[in-house]
Amino acid sequence: MLSTFDGEAHLGAQLDSLARQEGVDWRLLVRDDGSSDGTPALLDGFAAAHPGRVRRLPGGERLGALPSFTALLRAAEGGDAYAFMDQDDVWLPGKLARAARLLSEGREAVCGRLRLVDSGLNPLGFSAVPSVPPRFASLLAHNVAAGCTMAMSPRGRDMALAAPPPPGTMHDWWCALLVTGQGGRLLFDEEPCMLYRLHGANQVGGAASLPSRALRALRGGRPDGLRLLRSHLRGLEGVVLSPEAGEAAAKLRRMAEVGPAERLRLRREAGFRHHAALGDALLTLWLLVAPP
Repeated sequence: MLSTFDGEAHLGAQLDSLARQEGVDWRLLVRDDGSSDGTPALLDGFAAAHPGRVRRLPGGERLGALPSFTALLRAAEGGDAYAFMDQDDVWLPGKLARAARLLSEGREAVCGRLRLVDSGLNPLGFSAVPSVPPRFASLLAHNVAAGCTMAMSPRGRDMALAAPPPPGTMHDWWCALLVTGQGGRLLFDEEPCMLYRLHGANQVGGAASLPSRALRALRGGRPDGLRLLRSHLRGLEGVVLSPEAGEAAAKLRRMAEVGPAERLRLRREAGFRHHAALGDALLTLWLLVAPP
């Protein structure tokens, strides 16, 4: 599932990496989000080179990443697994096969680590590995399910369509919350299977250095971050959550009604924590200073 927008500079390399996937019978569902460059022509050429494997969604008007990827997820059908794709990355040849194998072991979704590169694909390092496995409550605090690494089973896709995304979220974050909130199993795979290109125009980027990650965590820990938590919780109100997730959501809803000390107790009981030590310390500070 690929959403494109003015991606001519890097799209060709990503499409080539899809064509080189080993051990899977892939199909591409693509939606262009109103490109004004050569992106549509690249997609046409790729479809012609791989007849029967590429389907384009109609439209082409500018929606933005969240509605565009959501439309792709709704339109996708008939697969043994479903994977999001960004236009400017490069997949290693075994990416899809590895994801399919991990899903076949009884999981509803997998995500993973990024091999970070610059615009010329020169190595910059790796994204962080979460200090705790991602669970529903920790994902409400911090998303580690990068969409470009994410794949879902058919059951996982159904879970991810259980409710429309609320304002302020991203498609990958919302899918991870819906899957884990309904009792689905999400695995974070520590083996990087793709090159994540950092080129200065990424809509959501993986930071290559600890200071950069700290700055992003600090921004995410401002008191106004509480509004996104509330938005996610409101979006989940019509979803039948697992008993564990339902209990965590109830505790987190109560945080808006109590003082700082009680918030910390509810946070601990719910398992509401960041996936990195620095981020968790900032989350504690955020809960202490945020207004009700």
